[in-house]
Amino acid sequence: MRGHRRRTANASSAAPRAAARAPTPRNHGYSTLKPAFVSVNRGGPIETIAPSRMRATAASSFRRPLMTAILCSLPAMTGPTAARDRLHPRGRGGSMKRRWVEQLLALGLVAGAPVAGGAEDRMVPFWPQAVTDAIHGEIDGGAALRTVRDLGRFHRVHGSPGFTAAAEMMRERLIAAGLADAAIERFPADGTTRYAHFRSYLGWNPTEASLEEVSPHARPIARFPDLAVALADYSQDADVTAELVDVGRGAAPADYAGKAVRGRLVLASGPLPLVHRRAVEERGAAGFLSDYPNQRTAWSGDDRDLVRWGHLSPYQTGNTFAFMLSARQSQDLRNRLAAGEKIVLHARVSARMVPATYDVVTATIAGQERPGEEVVLTAHLCHESAGANDNASGSAAVFEIARALRSAVARGTLAAPRRTLRFLWLPEIAGSQAWLVRHPEAARATVAGIHMDMVGGLLATTHGTFHLSRSAESHPHVVDEIARAWLAAVVRASERYAERGGDAYAGLAWPSGSRESFLTDLRGVEMGSDHQVFEEASFGVPMVYFHDWPDVTIHTNKDLPENLDATKLGRVAFLGAGIAWTLAALPDAEAPRLLAVTRAGLAERAACAGLRAELSGYARDAALIRREAAVVTSATLRSLGALWPSAAGAAGTEEARLRDPSPMAPLADSDGRVPVRNPDVRGPLGVYYYDHLAEMLGPDAEVETALARRDGGEVLTWEALNLVDGRRSVQEIRDVLTGRYEPVPVAEVAEYLDLLARARVVSWR
Repeated sequence: MRGHRRRTANASSAAPRAAARAPTPRNHGYSTLKPAFVSVNRGGPIETIAPSRMRATAASSFRRPLMTAILCSLPAMTGPTAARDRLHPRGRGGSMKRRWVEQLLALGLVAGAPVAGGAEDRMVPFWPQAVTDAIHGEIDGGAALRTVRDLGRFHRVHGSPGFTAAAEMMRERLIAAGLADAAIERFPADGTTRYAHFRSYLGWNPTEASLEEVSPHARPIARFPDLAVALADYSQDADVTAELVDVGRGAAPADYAGKAVRGRLVLASGPLPLVHRRAVEERGAAGFLSDYPNQRTAWSGDDRDLVRWGHLSPYQTGNTFAFMLSARQSQDLRNRLAAGEKIVLHARVSARMVPATYDVVTATIAGQERPGEEVVLTAHLCHESAGANDNASGSAAVFEIARALRSAVARGTLAAPRRTLRFLWLPEIAGSQAWLVRHPEAARATVAGIHMDMVGGLLATTHGTFHLSRSAESHPHVVDEIARAWLAAVVRASERYAERGGDAYAGLAWPSGSRESFLTDLRGVEMGSDHQVFEEASFGVPMVYFHDWPDVTIHTNKDLPENLDATKLGRVAFLGAGIAWTLAALPDAEAPRLLAVTRAGLAERAACAGLRAELSGYARDAALIRREAAVVTSATLRSLGALWPSAAGAAGTEEARLRDPSPMAPLADSDGRVPVRNPDVRGPLGVYYYDHLAEMLGPDAEVETALARRDGGEVLTWEALNLVDGRRSVQEIRDVLTGRYEPVPVAEVAEYLDLLARARVVSWR
């Protein structure tokens, strides 16, 4: 996972309640589950809501409980009893709340024809219990944790021998698990080959390295590979004995004023590629030591022995080297230098930047009815050793899903899927870009997907909770509501066990794992991993994103398997398997139940949009929020109908009930220019270490616009480009962003698109 700048859209986790199921020969069976309290995030503080009981056997029964769930989730309304009171004219809710209910009824999202079928109790409303039993019976959280430990033996840097070895291990295990077509696709990573606009970067072959103090106190400081993060990635051969100089951050010319660094080693805390440029390339330093800090969290600085994983530029073939130090080590050196000590160090490095490959592991479970349509599950196979949560955890969870589903099909507890399931393990972001550019047909064939990046951390150690992020607002899809239903089922099962004890199996707890509730929330789209490549408009694959955040150990020497939880890994694998299996295998006969669940989820999202509209304070923006809520609802219903034709008619009927939004009156100062995308620029502008704007405009160009500087600006700029389709004007792009995310001035959108025009990412029509 890359550095995190987050933007969360309105979200909620209310979903139908699970109920009792009969035991099976393999499983102990779930008891009746009580309504759960589920944490949700709406772009502000995390709140807690209490989903009311919503039976899956009759859509008409959604009306009153759904309204309860919606009103429970609105700010300033606390407690299920208070929320129920607000459903009545004499309740304390006032006219604003009644208007939201009336609007939802007018949208036709609350009431519907009863769903055909008996009153079977189901853990997930749209699946017979035998299916969820079969999936649960195959998932093994303990096995997933063992896979994490095995992957952690490899230093998995892009284009390195360690990554190749990890990829080979995954391929061999997939074949052993019955996925006979498992293979490794290799894409050149040589500094010249391009994947659309993205220029590949070189690989790296490190052998060993050491840093020692020569005088005044002879002692070892760091050794690679004993400590894998001790040597910054893309360091190269060196054998240097030199004096150490403290240059502070070392990122600006002023940091070097009055300091002689030529031929010496420098100690710096700034971004490594920039320090290398200032100290080595511009001033002749022999190399440097770095204590560049990890991602900032509430716990930053607490552990002074963390050593961060660092990297030099993989494009700079003249790299020397950098060693990474803990805060404790660097402060000791700084104190001694400040006291006037002359410190001489010896650095020895055996490592080279070399032409290599981006290795992508792929495997499938073939679909029987629609094999040309695919559901994709992805995880990046990197990073440093051990790289346990980031991202051996996601890689292990996806492997566990592949193994479990293949086993269930082979044993006959699950029928073969209708659509093909594809599993991918890639070098983060760069591998996704290369694979999608070289397989454009795959993006067209993929109906939706799941990406996993950091999914197993123990709360007490990593301080991170699990988040499920919806697909991009520019790609609304029924996968969001499928994910919501499965997430609610997992949370309910875990909470019942944690609060009442009893059957650990029913609580989705593994013997070697924890017994806590599954602490999680459902969020809007967030950046930071491979899903942002798949979802980018050039490829347009709707995906949900599984991830822990924060995690105080990632990208450090302490991202270890001991920080992970077999129970959490098992729950995440069960959750992912259920979502994927629904997309790939749900029979048409069950689609009406899915439509009922989808209607409920969309109604709740519409209620949240209604609240935003009421509080916006600007009539035009309020109208935009309501309009875009209707557009998202329509697109989601259409996606359901496209996947399950038997439900297309009913979904179309629901869509027809939506109000036809009135056209927006043009503004006197609107920007009517229409941006057109350059077809040679496909995928995100930032591809891991690659920065397209810097390549086109120069490394010192000012590229951070007002839109990018906003809280959540990374999502807003990414979505602004996604919305460039050759038809929308600047004003219309601004209006969609305002309706689906937050109000933004048209001038900020125009400034960003003008920047893209200068970089020839777009042109004007």
